[in-house]
Amino acid sequence: MGKTMTTKNNLELKGRYRKQTLLAAGIVAATMAGVPQTVSASEEDWLTKDWEVSGYIREYLSWNLENPTLIGPGPNIFDGEQRDDYRYDLSMARTVGKLNLFRDFGNARFKFTGRISRESPTDYLKDLQAVADEWAQTGGASGSSVNLRDDVYDDEEIRELWVQGDITDTTNLKVGRQQVVWGETDFFQLLDVVHGYDFRWRSFLEPENEELRKPLNLVNLVQRVDDLDGSLQLLYIPGRLNDGENRGNSYDVEGGRWANNPNKGITFASAPFAANVPYNYDHSEADMDDDSYGLRWNGLAGDWGYSVAWFHGPNPNPVANPNPATNPGRPDLQTNPYEYEGNPAAAGEFIYPYIDIFGVTANNYFAGPDLVFSTEIAYIPDAPYNVGIAGGAAGLGAGEACGFFPGFCGIAEKSLVRSMFRIDKQLDLQDFLGTSRPSFFTVQLFNNWITDFEREEQLVNLAGFGGETKEFSSIITAVLATNYANDQINPSLAVGSDLTYGGGFVIPAVEMAYGDHIRVRLEADIFWHETDQDRPLEGFNDTNLFGYFSGNDQLTARLTYQF
Repeated sequence: MGKTMTTKNNLELKGRYRKQTLLAAGIVAATMAGVPQTVSASEEDWLTKDWEVSGYIREYLSWNLENPTLIGPGPNIFDGEQRDDYRYDLSMARTVGKLNLFRDFGNARFKFTGRISRESPTDYLKDLQAVADEWAQTGGASGSSVNLRDDVYDDEEIRELWVQGDITDTTNLKVGRQQVVWGETDFFQLLDVVHGYDFRWRSFLEPENEELRKPLNLVNLVQRVDDLDGSLQLLYIPGRLNDGENRGNSYDVEGGRWANNPNKGITFASAPFAANVPYNYDHSEADMDDDSYGLRWNGLAGDWGYSVAWFHGPNPNPVANPNPATNPGRPDLQTNPYEYEGNPAAAGEFIYPYIDIFGVTANNYFAGPDLVFSTEIAYIPDAPYNVGIAGGAAGLGAGEACGFFPGFCGIAEKSLVRSMFRIDKQLDLQDFLGTSRPSFFTVQLFNNWITDFEREEQLVNLAGFGGETKEFSSIITAVLATNYANDQINPSLAVGSDLTYGGGFVIPAVEMAYGDHIRVRLEADIFWHETDQDRPLEGFNDTNLFGYFSGNDQLTARLTYQF
């Protein structure tokens, strides 16, 4: 990336941290002003003592177990060839440092968390960058090329910066940069929609999802209602105090190591010809400067714990808003409720339309079978889906296609019900596996139901892929976690299967603890699928979720020194 773009990024980064620092100073002053202090005049070091300091230094390493698809442009643009064999190559060498500072002042608490990430230029990463540069040079939008290390992987971030205090005996206020977790599951998002996730450097595989969740500057008020055995939580997220890129989920559309197969090396913002699709955070129906709000009642009803919630904010996943000027054909499907507001020469824009999500959760322990049952149900009355199964590069006749990619006929809003049912149980496997204590087992079933489904609308699961959305779909996952040598050696096995579209994953792993400070985790990430796409930007077929991960089998090692 040129010097001008780098300077621009640095100015944006400085502005972002300046904004967060000003916010932090304001909330500290406001909160502390209303909280009585008990500091003695003789305690001159009251600001510097009693701080809790923690954090880690972590190294990630991963190796390809398959040969990922990496095709650069050829003489006729789409006639490129596979670049080398990357099987067993080092695909990631990532160093991360995290620092936590916490202080309890009595009636107020303060926390700061900062994280710095740096990637080493592996040979595989260098080839990804080279191919991305080649595709950008075939006619991508000016200034839209991406430097994977500088723009995607390397990062300096304030993860937490908040003040929390009790306004009354039953009212608690927490203001600043933080994470708010809703719902009963931490695997697929149902009600956990307050924050987006950054899946670009590690996809969905990181065990601690707080490392992937994007923190936000927000106001978090909890009012306890003791007479009703519950509490009411109110959230307010000021849009102008949060960057647009920190809203919604971020997927690898920059052509990096977790780009959907076969798009490694393809940067959507700088795709060839008019096929580029950049993000638009200022769309009138998806303006990230707009505020978000949420309400959640959390309570007890007999032995059941339950919650009822509503959230108004950006759709968790982006949808492609196609440009009708560059996507002719199929006017019968082009019923887009969103006007196109992007680059007139582009194929479209990625947007996060604002939606409302209503949900309930419940959980209970059953002594007879000795298990915990939990469920989560979310209703989205206007969930956005991309429309159009076939893409123009698939060799179809006039009138059959919708432009450059599947899904580029437009966007349809559908009524969506999402549900999760889970069982957690301790299994006594000492006699069978020789574990040092009972093992933890969990199984989860996820379901989607489009209540006003119409097949002729040709909904797709992901723009750019031809997998057709079905009225009902389900995924099942299970995890078995065991412990040996008094929790010093902890193997686990995670499996999942797409019951509707086919494919799945299996992740065997082991985490080893050495004393209080050193943790080592080894895992293999294995995927399988029914259909995958062989060529970038052409040959579209019915590829779905696990087809996106084709070629991404890998071995990962994570070394952590925690303090």
